[in-house]
Amino acid sequence: MAPTLRIALVQFQAKPLCVSENFERAASEIRSAAAQGNHIVVLPEYHLTSWAPEDPTFTDACAASATYLHQYQELARVLNIHIVPGTIVEPNVKPGDPVVELHNITYFISGTTGEILGTYRKKNLWHVERGILTADKKSPHKAFDVPFPGSSHVVRVGLLICWDLAFPEALRQLVADGAKLVIIPAYWHINKVNPKLLALSPDSEAVFLDSATVARAYENTCAVAFCNAWGHSQVTMPVLGSLGKLGAEKEGCIISEVDLDTLEVAESHYKVREDIGSKEWHY
Repeated sequence: MAPTLRIALVQFQAKPLCVSENFERAASEIRSAAAQGNHIVVLPEYHLTSWAPEDPTFTDACAASATYLHQYQELARVLNIHIVPGTIVEPNVKPGDPVVELHNITYFISGTTGEILGTYRKKNLWHVERGILTADKKSPHKAFDVPFPGSSHVVRVGLLICWDLAFPEALRQLVADGAKLVIIPAYWHINKVNPKLLALSPDSEAVFLDSATVARAYENTCAVAFCNAWGHSQVTMPVLGSLGKLGAEKEGCIISEVDLDTLEVAESHYKVREDIGSKEWHY
């Protein structure tokens, strides 16, 4: 039998540019998740800086946030819990180039060693991020193997970020590389959106997120762990749909138990992986 994974999704809105304070809150949530026996804890996108590019100190705050990665590695090692520390916006300076690029990056940190097992830089930028962040336009989406403590099982995992959810191709590429679990930190507003959308339906973004996360799970026979600063954080599964969610603009931690055998039941019926693994499959 495949293992049952306990995944903790921490939903909170970071205080803009208060990097140290936001880290202390994140560390407290990680300790709590570890104490409750979870295998993985996930934080939201921009959890250290929030999104405040109009502030002249934003780049400095991003530089400061990049120094916290090793502290997350130490927490993972000491607490024996896998950590996905939301995203960390990291300044990138090329020798001889005066332009400082900002890269929005997420990591998967091993709970047994503290080493980085996987990393991903955001490809699909939301409209307001363009001109501020530099997307990764070259690297393919790649999955990676994650061993679980006390078990001989290895689970193949993939990473995406926020608006990537809107692109089925991104998740499909991870599944083609063997991913059974895809983790997506996000900073997706539920209520702060185009007024014309809200006039048509105040639930527009909630419906989008609830529908897309479930659809991605079904169409790829994989589990999707979506951790959003602004709400509707949830784990979704084929057959089962959503395993529970947190409300819009609420803060808290939701824990889901993911029975990986469910994925095999779904695959035996839908045969999605079988089809995309065949020589005849192409798009």
